Amino acid sequence: MPPEIDVTAIEAASARARDLLLASLATAYPQAELAETLAGPGLCDHAALGPMAAASTAGGVEALQRTYVELFDRGRGRVSLYETEHGRMRGLSKGRDLADLAGFYAAFGLALDTTDLHEMLDHVAVELEFYGVLLLKQSLLSLEGDGEGAAIVLDARRKFLTDHLGAFVSAIAQAPAVRGDPAYGPVMAWCAAMVADECATLGVRPAPLDFFAEHREPDDVECGKHVRLPVVD
Repeated sequence: MPPEIDVTAIEAASARARDLLLASLATAYPQAELAETLAGPGLCDHAALGPMAAASTAGGVEALQRTYVELFDRGRGRVSLYETEHGRMRGLSKGRDLADLAGFYAAFGLALDTTDLHEMLDHVAVELEFYGVLLLKQSLLSLEGDGEGAAIVLDARRKFLTDHLGAFVSAIAQAPAVRGDPAYGPVMAWCAAMVADECATLGVRPAPLDFFAEHREPDDVECGKHVRLPVVD
């Protein structure tokens, strides 16, 4: 007899996945898609996205772009959104970490969209999107009664949180410049809380990675567009 399907748990996981995909869009370099999404019903009252929606309405996507560049690319107190820019040993492990991320994405039939500019593999928006996709995949496999497949995805979620996503998001959210920004402060705090909840749910404890801005050149720029991870047939 096949195991009983927990529809409530599947629906809850799917809802978390949708939030993670929305967070991915909100943490990528702002484009028209973000402004259009923020203008949609319900988001003006969203605790985390409401302030960003208000900023987009008042100043357009260009205002969000200027804030993004100041906070994450060029500002004096900037904090990188790239995982491999965090940690004191980042220069020694960057290549290995990027290769490991590429392996995760490829293992689940995902590939970078090469038709447009995109973020690096270790950008927080890319990692949030990938983790959201993992949640959706596990939900679908569970709904289909594929326990073995769902277990494989669950294991990948644990490893991805431990080795990548779970390690650096809180450092972004806790940075004074980010925490004090009316638009990005609530968004990054929301992202950090969601990732922390995932870690707690799965019982993983990633080693935290801090960001040491003083080791970077002040004019370095890391601006780009949101990566797309289409399913590869």
